[in-house]
Amino acid sequence: MGVVNSRLGHGDLYLRDQGQFSVSGLTITNSRNRTLLNITPDAFPATRYNAKRDVGDDTVIDYVQDPESLVNGAAPNFLLRLSNEEELIFNFTFVIRQAQGPQSIHRVNNASTISPNRAVDTAINGLTFVFAPNAKELDNLVTREFHANPNLHKNPLVELIGDYSTGGSPSVQFQWSWKWKPPKPLEDRGGGWRTCCSFVGYDHRAHKLDTLASFSVWIQSPRSLLSPKSPSPRLDIGLPPRLRVPSGYSIESRISDSDDYRDGSQSDWIPPKSPTIDAIPEYGLGLNQTHLPSAVKVDVTCSRPGDDLSQTEDGPLFRATLKSLEEKNTNMRAKWKNVLKKAEAAYAAQRKCNDAATGLMEALREVSTSNANAVQPAIDHYFDKIAKEILAYEKSNTVNLQKLVIDPISKLYNSDLKQADTKKEDFEKESEKFYQYVSKYLGQRQDSLKEKKRVETDSKYQTKRRNYELKRFDYSSFMQDLYGGRKDQEVLSHLTRYADAQAKKYLETAKKIETMLPQLDALSFEVSQADKEYQLQRTERETKRRALEKSKPLYDEMSPPQSSSATTSSARAPSTTSEIPGRKASIIAPVFQSTVIPPTTSSSIPIASPHSPEGTSKSIPASSPQPDKFRGIRDLEDIHSSGNLEPAMTTFRKEGLLWALSRPGSHVDPKGLNKQAWHKFWIVLDQGKLSEYTNWKQKLDLHMEPIDLRVASVREARNAERRFCFEVITPQFTRVYQATSEDDMKSWISSVNNAIGSAVETAGKKDRPSTDSLPGSTRRDIASVLTGKSPSLSHRSNYSSKAPSRHATVGERPAYRQHPDAISEDGRLLQTIRDAEPSNKICADCDSETKVDWVSINLGIVICIECSGIHRSLGTHISKIRSLTLDTVSFTPDIIDLLLHIGNRISNLVWEARLDRSSGIKPTPKSTREQRLHFITSKYVDRAFVSPISPTLSHYPTAEETLLASIKKNDIQNVLYALALGADPNARDRSRGTHAVFLALAAADPAQPSPNSTTSQISPRTPSSAHGPNQQTQTQRKAFGVAELLLQNGAEVPTKPAPIPLSASARMYLEVKANLRAGKRASAVPVPLEEK
Repeated sequence: MGVVNSRLGHGDLYLRDQGQFSVSGLTITNSRNRTLLNITPDAFPATRYNAKRDVGDDTVIDYVQDPESLVNGAAPNFLLRLSNEEELIFNFTFVIRQAQGPQSIHRVNNASTISPNRAVDTAINGLTFVFAPNAKELDNLVTREFHANPNLHKNPLVELIGDYSTGGSPSVQFQWSWKWKPPKPLEDRGGGWRTCCSFVGYDHRAHKLDTLASFSVWIQSPRSLLSPKSPSPRLDIGLPPRLRVPSGYSIESRISDSDDYRDGSQSDWIPPKSPTIDAIPEYGLGLNQTHLPSAVKVDVTCSRPGDDLSQTEDGPLFRATLKSLEEKNTNMRAKWKNVLKKAEAAYAAQRKCNDAATGLMEALREVSTSNANAVQPAIDHYFDKIAKEILAYEKSNTVNLQKLVIDPISKLYNSDLKQADTKKEDFEKESEKFYQYVSKYLGQRQDSLKEKKRVETDSKYQTKRRNYELKRFDYSSFMQDLYGGRKDQEVLSHLTRYADAQAKKYLETAKKIETMLPQLDALSFEVSQADKEYQLQRTERETKRRALEKSKPLYDEMSPPQSSSATTSSARAPSTTSEIPGRKASIIAPVFQSTVIPPTTSSSIPIASPHSPEGTSKSIPASSPQPDKFRGIRDLEDIHSSGNLEPAMTTFRKEGLLWALSRPGSHVDPKGLNKQAWHKFWIVLDQGKLSEYTNWKQKLDLHMEPIDLRVASVREARNAERRFCFEVITPQFTRVYQATSEDDMKSWISSVNNAIGSAVETAGKKDRPSTDSLPGSTRRDIASVLTGKSPSLSHRSNYSSKAPSRHATVGERPAYRQHPDAISEDGRLLQTIRDAEPSNKICADCDSETKVDWVSINLGIVICIECSGIHRSLGTHISKIRSLTLDTVSFTPDIIDLLLHIGNRISNLVWEARLDRSSGIKPTPKSTREQRLHFITSKYVDRAFVSPISPTLSHYPTAEETLLASIKKNDIQNVLYALALGADPNARDRSRGTHAVFLALAAADPAQPSPNSTTSQISPRTPSSAHGPNQQTQTQRKAFGVAELLLQNGAEVPTKPAPIPLSASARMYLEVKANLRAGKRASAVPVPLEEK
């Protein structure tokens, strides 16, 4: 199996201390208890473990090269490979041994005697088995999640074995079995799962888990049949499989169980193997077993029509039977009334529940317009699909409840049960009248009646008797139907129809939901991962808060002065480091700390400012060893806390909270020295000016005219009455500011001095016009950056700030109006794209023609709904999926132009250039999700089928040069090819350093020459010119497909002015993109789509 290592990380087989804990054997069996592999050590202590088959099984033991060794660039490492065709059960045998104690020295008669080593019992508390897909996740389980989650044993990847001790014995042996299960839902590359296993023990003193033994194994997934069942054997080159020929007498086995037990030598008999022919499947020879479906037997008894009560003569039996039925009336009427009441209550509650569920969905859709991140994924993957089907089922069930339960029972109660007493009274009256007449009729004397009168009397008697018998027949039939006859059957029939409709509708809905479950499973997986991250963040916050509570006073933990190095500052606060494993130590920072922005270089790391809603773009040198600090409110890394910064990295921009008097010069006024006269201001140092803002908690209002640093100086205010004060001196006044600490004060003084030097150096140069109002500019007023609101006109042209470096997703709705004919109706956009390229009617990845109405807007392809789920799982950095019928509001004219110019044919010419169509690698519409995932990952993530750059495909040696040359030619196909080769979408032209986006805009819509424009500057658009004669040009701009392709594949919107002239449409395009990425909606300018 491999060589044993005593140091963790030096190999896949690790045993920490075999003298105390060791694995004496491992037997791998299947569900039929057949031994697949025996793994035993070569000696004690073991130097390696050997794997052997069972006696009589001479099958080759398979190994596979470790994928992690290929990724990490280490020496090749091999893992034992097992097949997952059946259940795998790992049976471990452990041995715990006593440890040897230290020797003791005794002195007897002035002579030293050394006593032998004394054995010490070994105890392992909380022996736990942990497994994961790789070593990194295994370490994360043992460290981070162990500290964050006290109930780690409830994790599906963790199994608690128990507590073990030698208990006075030299050694103790025990066994434990584990049934293998996949460590993650999806297979690794190669069609299997890499499983890292570890045995850990709990250390009470250190409160951690110590690794006792670990090993790795590769579990291969069984190959699925990609072709129809065929009786011909499959020929391929691989491991020699077994030759199994079906017999005419046996289907399930080739050796009977009786032979196995009768002859011990035959119990482990293995049939001969063929080196090239696979087993001939029995279903291929037409030997499928025939299973006749047996009838389902259910013990159901339904009443059948009995003897007709009316046939019984009106006598004691008839009256007794009738009375027994009448006695049921009162009781049954109360019970059916209760049933009807409950059914009506259930109907009302169900309708109310359905209305509430509908209202909930509408409320979620309303809230998704303002809080899409919290609601929209659930709406897309559950409420608009699964929940809608469930709600339809509930509404159908409500209708059936009214139609098949309430209405029949209401009719039974009102028309039958309530009328039973009335019918009884009518029958009793009729019976009494009849028998009174019979008595009168029989009381007549025979000799007193004349013949004619006798005939009339007999005729009247027969009429009375006939009417009575009809009444008796109707009443007895009514009572018999009501209590034990037809009425019961009608109720049962309606209830059965209701149950049948409910069950069948339930199964129908379940089948529909089953097809939608993959999207819900993907959502649940992503949400669980995010929940785990937020839980870890919450745990870290609690730990840091406890560290803040136990920390020293605030000013003792301020960042170190400029002259101290990062290493020194890190060593000054060892007591505030975080105790969470797997996380870097954090330093508790002051509550108020200013933010510093150095000049951006190629080796800088962006940092988002916490002072603005969107986060202001900042950066620190990547090469400087800055200490990790607690990233809390107003706490970013101070660029001056490291003493090894180069002079070129001097700060030119800074912002933060300072205290000052209400007006300049008040520091010399005795009235201004009281505490109430000092106020806090948000100070911004930028563009050679120092600006003060008030009301910074709600909105930013400029307090006074900014201080021009070209005619100012700064120094420490040594004569000030308050601490940490410095003063800015101008020819008109002296302004005193108070910082929160001495280090903060020195940082401000240094930053202002640097800004003064920079302003003086550039004072002689020709001032370039302000770019604040340019359409393509991303510089805005500081109030707009920090609050997201529009700046005032009085300050718009004087002060600006870098826009937040935040990417806007494609799902943002463009502020300008779409082309009404292209996407005003559902399906128009889909039809437009299909008409532009016939290959867009079938899926680009599986050639399916069903539900091909999804697109990847950064790849420019049209795919089916099955492949769209695979693309979504890859992440938006690989593929950005939108629906052509549901998400039409997401499609800007530029995205539509991109889709119309690329399409499936051009995209597959790039992404499938090296794909062999006859190999069967490309999935079909009937392929499984795993096959689609494997192909799509190879195609777009691994770029396995993209042709490498060569003289026949490109005249340029590198992908970046191919990209820039194709952009200048406005050749979108070669731009896509260069991006597929891995070209940087932010590449710049070597001649003038022009960004690729500028080149794409200029190539698609060249700027018209103008006597008032130059190649190095662009005239700003004034408010008046926005509504002037040039308005027609601005409202009808050209679509930029190549530029959109660059932005969708990771290009940044340039923040600096273009070094080349740009057209009005290009400037409008940049302005829209800059506003979107700054978190601000663009001005509502209608932009019609160009006709293709």
